[in-house]
Amino acid sequence: PQAVSLRFSIGASQGVAQVAISINPVMYPRRLGSGPESMVKPLLKLIDTADNELQQFESCMALCNLATVEDLRERIVSASGWRTLQMTLASDNELVQRAAIEVMSNLVTHEDILPRFLSADSTDVKIFVGFCGSDDEKTQVAATGAIAMIAGVPEIGAALIAAGVLEPLIDLALLTENLELSHRAAVALERFFSLNTDLMVGTQDKQMPEHALTVLGALVMLAKSTCEPAKKAALTAIVHLSHERPDIKLPPPDAVAQIVVKLKQENEQRRAQEAAEAEANTAPRAASDADADADADASTWSREKQP
Repeated sequence: PQAVSLRFSIGASQGVAQVAISINPVMYPRRLGSGPESMVKPLLKLIDTADNELQQFESCMALCNLATVEDLRERIVSASGWRTLQMTLASDNELVQRAAIEVMSNLVTHEDILPRFLSADSTDVKIFVGFCGSDDEKTQVAATGAIAMIAGVPEIGAALIAAGVLEPLIDLALLTENLELSHRAAVALERFFSLNTDLMVGTQDKQMPEHALTVLGALVMLAKSTCEPAKKAALTAIVHLSHERPDIKLPPPDAVAQIVVKLKQENEQRRAQEAAEAEANTAPRAASDADADADADASTWSREKQP
């Protein structure tokens, strides 16, 4: 009976998820005990008890939709949703990971979540900095969007910079053709320059940090972007820098071009290395499977030969 009850609960929660994915949460009737807030706990429970990854994916997609409404974000956070979503990121399924990070991105500005990003060593900072460099563009869009939002808090911006967020943002600014990513990277960089100027280019009495040349080159490239919001953000950062630090000069176009060439080469080398490692890891598994098949064939042949 207990197993039957759990399976019924899972099936019902999946039905709720499928409804919540397709309907704008603002359109739900708000009746006490039966509004969209009543969906949150079943959806979070489904992530933990799901029979398969599709159910986890649909639950995360539903929560992402609900998290676009302020009071529903509050409901998700108060129901320990952040921790559940954190655990979901351990999934090997890229779609499940993406859906979870999209929900979390909608929650980062909540007053109970922001303090999680105040330390460069925090798990949450490492998660979002890591997903900024994801190979999946939609995951990158979610992660960089979250970083662009919370970069408006100077202490959080300092933690993100210390955790190495500039590297993936510079790569996006200089290499991506995705306008959504360009926009988010530009906004994040503009906020870092405006609120953490010294961390970006160093203080006047000290040597510029190693990342300064490339991040200034990223501004130069973004200022020429065909994406108007990205261009506007970059120009805002440049104007701020000219007022606050007139001693800082933007790199010339030739220097920026050299930076872009170097980054492209490094990315190509990294991808080639990852492909080689993946192939090397696949080979032993294939050999092991082949040995298992051979043992099974030998065992079958032996039984067939027995009188």
